[in-house]
Amino acid sequence: MANGVFYVPLGIELDLTRDDLGHPAHTDLWGRIYRQPYRDGVLQCLECREAAPDCPEWMFLRVRNGRREAVHHTTGLREHGAPESDAHKALKERIATAATTAGFEAVVEDSPQHRQRRTDVLVRGTVTLGCEAQLSYATAASVRKRTRVAVADGITPLWTTTDRKAQLIDQAPWARIDQMPWHQYTTDPLPVRGGVRALVREQCHRLGTVCPDKKAGRRCSGWHGRWDVRQVPFDDLIARGAAGEPVPYADLKGKRVARWFWVPAADAEEVTYDDEPPADGQVVDAETRAHRRAFNRMCGYLEESDVRSTSTVRDTGEQVFATLANPLAPQLLTPPPIVIVRPGVCGRANGCTKKARLYPGGWGCDDHKP
Repeated sequence: MANGVFYVPLGIELDLTRDDLGHPAHTDLWGRIYRQPYRDGVLQCLECREAAPDCPEWMFLRVRNGRREAVHHTTGLREHGAPESDAHKALKERIATAATTAGFEAVVEDSPQHRQRRTDVLVRGTVTLGCEAQLSYATAASVRKRTRVAVADGITPLWTTTDRKAQLIDQAPWARIDQMPWHQYTTDPLPVRGGVRALVREQCHRLGTVCPDKKAGRRCSGWHGRWDVRQVPFDDLIARGAAGEPVPYADLKGKRVARWFWVPAADAEEVTYDDEPPADGQVVDAETRAHRRAFNRMCGYLEESDVRSTSTVRDTGEQVFATLANPLAPQLLTPPPIVIVRPGVCGRANGCTKKARLYPGGWGCDDHKP
């Protein structure tokens, strides 16, 4: 709750402790604003505006016990100045420990000079990883905004949640872990339950579903790629992510990002990228190339302010298919010769007509024992 708020349409600060909100020239300003339905872009949190522009900044007005208040619209948002939860502290410690154990530098609550972001744990490795331990509610718009700021600083974001239905899922690279008592975050094994996948090649006739190529209007190659969910230790994801392996991957539907997940760099090289920009002439290794692709996709996605995830916001683990860059040709199996067997004869080796007898391995003759 706050006693002041910034009114965007008029570009003025409102003092809710005063009847005229500090602006006597605007008659019945409170009544006009209070009766308006809530929408983003009208009432902005002063602290978010001035000191923490990465937070969910939009507010609404209410009257509680006869007192006027401005309240963040984001349900469950920890108010400015409220104490940080023990679970949030413990998870930040876990991330920092995983990074330093792997030999990387970890900075807790990193904030640059422009003060447009405050990253829970910044891990400096081959890749600069911005780890957000998001255990409270955050809107999709807030996640995209904070991710946009991080990417502009050259940071690859990694959002961590314990909620299968968290709004941050598929808005940026993410990982889902178990919810547990705070002290277990620093001591117990912590597997990643969602947000990490690996590529599996499979023949079309073995899929047990409609051919994904034909469904997309393409000619079937006979082989398809499928991103299968993998469970990895959370510490490994932090350490390996800072080393550039795995890399974030954006599954596109048209020009929209449908899903984000982490994949091995080698797997990212095996699928096609229709949106990939032209090569710059440099010869780079597969790991660097895969990470550049991920970063380019991330930047392009964030530049489109109206882009939204096309999937239901939840971690379902549903199948995700990928188009292979070099699909294998279907295996040509030579069928066995058709043998007409007559009763009482061998029938083996080009229709042998010698008298058959039963051997431990089956029927045959002395020349063609099974």
